[in-house]
Formats: sequence, C-alpha cells, structure tokens
Amino acid sequence: MNSEQIETLPIGRAEFATLEIFKNVSFESLAGYLLGCEILFAQPGDLLIDPEHPNHRLIVVLDGMLEVKFQPQGSTFSVTISPGHCAGEMSVFDDVKPNGYVFAKEPSRLLIIEASTVLAMIHASHDLCLNFLHILSQRVRNNNRVVCEEENQIRSIEESSKIDVLTGLHNRRWLEDMYTREMSRSNAGNFQLTAFMLDIDLFKSVNDTYGHLAGDQVLKTVAQTIQESLRPSDMPVRYGGEEFSVFLPGTSSESARIIAERLRRNVERTQIALPSGENIQVTISIGITERVANDTVRSIIERADQALYYAKENGRNRICMSIGNKEPSLF
Repeated sequence: MNSEQIETLPIGRAEFATLEIFKNVSFESLAGYLLGCEILFAQPGDLLIDPEHPNHRLIVVLDGMLEVKFQPQGSTFSVTISPGHCAGEMSVFDDVKPNGYVFAKEPSRLLIIEASTVLAMIHASHDLCLNFLHILSQRVRNNNRVVCEEENQIRSIEESSKIDVLTGLHNRRWLEDMYTREMSRSNAGNFQLTAFMLDIDLFKSVNDTYGHLAGDQVLKTVAQTIQESLRPSDMPVRYGGEEFSVFLPGTSSESARIIAERLRRNVERTQIALPSGENIQVTISIGITERVANDTVRSIIERADQALYYAKENGRNRICMSIGNKEPSLF
C-alpha cells in the first residue's frame, strides 16, 4: 500500500496500535480493509444500535464513551464501552438482532466497520480473531453477572415482601408457603408438628389509652420476646393485628406446652418502654394443638385458634391445649 492510500485511511498506524480490539494485530494486514470504513461523530444520547432496527455493524470507540442498556425481566442494566473497545460484535457474528440498546454517553468519535468487512478481517488476521474471542468471553461473564444480580435482586424483593415491616417477623405470605411445605413434610413422614395461635390480651385498650404509637411498640416488643423465647427451628409469623402463629416442627404437645409457658411468662415479665416514657406490661393468651392425619395448614390453625379463644374466655394470660377429641386443657 502506498502513502497516498494510507492517507485516506480513517485511522493511522499510531492510533490503530492503541486500540484494544487491534491488540497484537499487524496494521498492514488490515489496512486495506479499513479503506472502506468511516468515522462517525456521535453526540450524547445518539442511538447507535437499536434491537428493533438492527444494522449489523461493528462500532469501535476511538474517543468518548458508549453506554449499553438492556432490560432482562423488566429491569434495566447498563454497561459502558470505553475507547479501544467495541459494540455490535454479537449481531455481526450471529446475524441476529442485538440484545441491547447502545447510546453515545458523551461526545464520541467512532470507527464504523460493516459486518462483511469484519468477517473478512477476521479471516485475514489470527490475532484479531483471538481478540474477538477475548471480548466475547468478557461479554458472557458480564451477562452472567447481570443475570446473577437480577436474580439476587428478585430474591431480595421476594424475601422483603414476606417480612412484616413493623415486627420483623415473617408475614402471612411467608406462612402460606413455608407452613404448607412443613405440613406436607409432616403428613408424608408422620412427623410430630405442633402449632400455636397467640395474641396480646386487651390490646385495644393499649391503643385507646396510650395511642397507636404505643400499640406499635407493644407489638414490636412482644414479637422480639417471641423470637427470643423460641428455638431456631420454630416458625413464628405475625398473623395479623395483635395475633401471632407459630409452627413447631418435630415437637410433641408436652414439649410445646413447656415452650408456650416460657413464652407466656417472658412476655408477662417484660417492661415495655412507650414513646411517652411510660413503662407498661402486657400478657398473652396461647392456644396449642398438634397435627393429626391429613391436616392442612388451615385446619391446624383453626384448631389452635379455637384453643386460643377458649384461653381468653377463661381468664386470659394462660394457655389452652386442644388435642384431638379431648376436652381443652387450661394451664
């Protein structure tokens, strides 16, 4: 190639050598292919690659910065492309529409290489082929990272939606999933399973006397006491209002009664500091039942709730156990 031809090239030897995409590639081996390429000057916000209108070309960033935006599962992620790197290679190699939008992030000078020229350049240079393999492996790793971040974000949102904001306990949405799994496991293996329903005695009078902020503080304190009084394997839930439920996997009714009494006593002894500066104490009533054959989450909770009602009707601040067809037992 003579000097007159080189002067018509979109980029010279010195700039060619600085570009990552052409690392270790002989300038002479590709100079002829560059003759038909053009330089594009883009302004911030210019759309350069549009999945809905693919143009199958490689964009090499000479100066400036590009931004790639894609939307997996409804979320938006973006990555930037700096000088020396490129965009559009996937649609060139696969002849499919791109999976993201590419914009100019800042004023940019770009080398545009049509798909047919890119493929011819790869055939002409083994080193360029290796560079593209390296770029593609980076793209795959980046996509995997984004997918993992998206999945982690979804899991985080799902978990957050199953937590009661006020008390920090799990809520009814979590109950429907986890209690159903535990009930199925216990029924299938004929494992012991005991359930509590409990609520705060005379909670309405707390709200009426001290206000709803005081009521919130009582709920938070009782929830904390529940967590501290149970074992790691137990499954407490804020069922609604001032009512809570607990599944105790692998637990006999007698062991459950001991745990319930510890919980009742701990709540009774706890001093609750209200926003007003006053300290009050509250009590709870607890209904206990155990799993029977073919139980469902609904049926076992209903029996525990009936036992809870019996405890409240018979003095409050006490425990009622309802086992099978036996008369309810008060403690």
